[in-house]
Amino acid sequence: MITQQKTTVMDRKEFFKLVGVSVGAIVLQQCLSGCSTGGTDDPKPGDETPTNDFTLNVNDPNYTALRTAGGFIRYKGIIIARTLQGAVIAVSQACTHEGTPVNYLSSNSTFVCPNHGSVFTDRGAVQTGPATKPLTSYKTSFDASTGVVEVIV
Repeated sequence: MITQQKTTVMDRKEFFKLVGVSVGAIVLQQCLSGCSTGGTDDPKPGDETPTNDFTLNVNDPNYTALRTAGGFIRYKGIIIARTLQGAVIAVSQACTHEGTPVNYLSSNSTFVCPNHGSVFTDRGAVQTGPATKPLTSYKTSFDASTGVVEVIV
């Protein structure tokens, strides 16, 4: 006795539909995981914006992201970034639209809110809304020989 097995054939349309759903799921996962390429954790309760000038050393394990051009850290309500040209910039990290911590995009030296898409220049000016107010910008200095970053509040 010979038995025949039933084979299921998937047509081209169904195949591409499944591939599209799979790719969409991967893209969605990446979007939801955030756009961060560096930096430390989001601020914790009790972290408040410093009222006095402060210094950080890029050789400290907590701030090593600043050793690399394009890296950034968050420190007590301020996001401090190293541009691709090596300069150090600092702005308030809370988006002025709804307070979400912004991320630094080194490719175009902007700060971007992952929540609603506001974009700010490297000096905190609004480039794209919905935010209408700029981020507070801070003066900085960086001594490459010692690794010391100074932020003037």
